[in-house]
Amino acid sequence: MLSRRQAIGALSASVAAFSQTAFSQTACARPSGSALVIGAGIAGLSAARGLRDAGHTVTVLEARDRIGGRIHTSRLWPDAPVDLGASWIHGVNGNPLTELAADARAQTAMTSYDSTQLHIAPSLQATGVRGRGDAWTSRVVEEAIEAAKNSSHDLSLREAIDRVHPPARRSAIQHAQLEFHLAGNYEQELAGAVAQLSAWSLDDDEAFGGGDVLFPGGYDQITRFLANDLDIRVNAVVSQVRWGEGSAEITLDSGEVHRADQVVVTVPLGVLKSDALRFIPDLPGDKRQAIERLGMGLLNKLFLRFDSVFWPAEYDWHELIKETPGRFSQWVSLAKVGAPVFLGFTGADAARTIEPRDDSAIVAEGRDAMRAMFGARTPEPTAWQLTRWNADPFALGSYSFNAVGSGRADRQVLARAEADGVLRFAGEACSSAYPGTVHGALLSGRAAVR
Repeated sequence: MLSRRQAIGALSASVAAFSQTAFSQTACARPSGSALVIGAGIAGLSAARGLRDAGHTVTVLEARDRIGGRIHTSRLWPDAPVDLGASWIHGVNGNPLTELAADARAQTAMTSYDSTQLHIAPSLQATGVRGRGDAWTSRVVEEAIEAAKNSSHDLSLREAIDRVHPPARRSAIQHAQLEFHLAGNYEQELAGAVAQLSAWSLDDDEAFGGGDVLFPGGYDQITRFLANDLDIRVNAVVSQVRWGEGSAEITLDSGEVHRADQVVVTVPLGVLKSDALRFIPDLPGDKRQAIERLGMGLLNKLFLRFDSVFWPAEYDWHELIKETPGRFSQWVSLAKVGAPVFLGFTGADAARTIEPRDDSAIVAEGRDAMRAMFGARTPEPTAWQLTRWNADPFALGSYSFNAVGSGRADRQVLARAEADGVLRFAGEACSSAYPGTVHGALLSGRAAVR
């Protein structure tokens, strides 16, 4: 079983290359018309760019006071931009984002999961924990997924694991290693809790080969490049979409009305799950069921800034096996891009538990995790930034995952055009091949144009 960050997707790269070629051939053949795009994230921007290049009159309606959506670069620290949302291009070989970054002249920096230093909390060292136990934990997950495939119904990853290796059979060491493995490789990778992740469709995605890169100058270089010369209206909160054969009508919460021949909806799955956006008539039943079945995950970030880098700067990643896995047990050092900043993650249920707490409590927990790794003399951070994506009304989560009972078919239904193309959908949740990724959102925007 390979996670997204470990898989090699040579076939996926060829598919994406075909998709881009098909886009350029078919988009130019479409007649001109008017189009509205709801959302100025990367899916919306790529759709708007493609529609405008094909001769359509396009207006992008963005609820926030900025573009980018879940790509959000903070420049609170002028010498160290940090990405509060998406950070990486995952798999640079054949990835359309790689070409886009080059066109935008955005500098990138490679990070590697092989460049990782493992730390073990002193309390767990005392119980005998000495390493990750990768061979054992990976085998347990593989056996669980294989057994789940023979079940008459879908299981959560947690239920599947407990069936093949019941908790009562695990030693304290095995328990610590397994929970660390699940938190780091699944809950923080896919943003869903192991009690919700589908065992049947856990690996129902594809990946590009090559390494991962982040943007020292900020991911927003990509969205600003795509947004150039587009008609984008910010602070435009859409409350209603009236759609039918031949035209669509969009109403903002201000009462303002926009009409067009077509509308492309690129709001996050979390917003579609809420009552914030009303469709008249209602969406088809299978599309509503797909929205309900798919899960909206959560991954939050904590950036701690220090006067200088005091941790081993040669490692990209630092991992901590601790009593509360998933609560700041995975960290990225930004030292290689010249910033004395340490980035910690919380995902799934751990993130939902921590998010409502005040900043000082979250920072203190992150600092304590660093002290478990680097010793009691770890200094207090001089500044911090953190995210609360679940509380964001225009996101209501971070990105989608395949919950129990859902999978690729639901994403295809979600992406399906309605009313002969008058109503279209795009975004990472609409990508059956690359869910939960920026390149999945980008390609889904291009697919909506086709």
